[in-house]
Amino acid sequence: MAFADEEILELMGKSMDQGSNPCVPTLRLIFMKVSNSTKISKLVRPENLNHHDTLFAGVTALWFVESSFIEASRVYGDPSKIVCIKIHGMKFIKPGNNGDILEIESVLAHVGITSLTIYTKIYDRVSEKQLVDGFVTFVTVDEKGKSIPHEIKYETPKKGQSRKLWDEVERLKQSDSQTKM
Repeated sequence: MAFADEEILELMGKSMDQGSNPCVPTLRLIFMKVSNSTKISKLVRPENLNHHDTLFAGVTALWFVESSFIEASRVYGDPSKIVCIKIHGMKFIKPGNNGDILEIESVLAHVGITSLTIYTKIYDRVSEKQLVDGFVTFVTVDEKGKSIPHEIKYETPKKGQSRKLWDEVERLKQSDSQTKM
């Protein structure tokens, strides 16, 4: 069973402190705070540009989904059982340019029974201006590709940015259910 934002325990080996029995192992627990998001950096290079000499939307989408997938894998723990089912609300705000160093930050925004929806934003590291943001939904699957419950324990956020993201995913889900083709 996976838990979003759980702590990692590191177990150390034998302690040979003065006065201790060398035959009895001593365990020392070190609690490490787990990051609550995934953050990656990318350098915009000439091969990433389109015919307007700005960052190609296809490359941007690749980086966007990749960061979202890494975040979903961080939360769930097993990347082999996660598949992308939808990119929604991806909005291009400002173009990236050759030589820009971009930060791509992804965070868990919503949890369903089999789904994890990740919010991702891309911004320029120097100016801190946002280029892109949106959501990607993944589902957990078995070996045959059939969706399965992920069993992640996650409380609906009550306030703040986490609640705003949760509500935006709920709005997107409602909008999607009304516009089926």
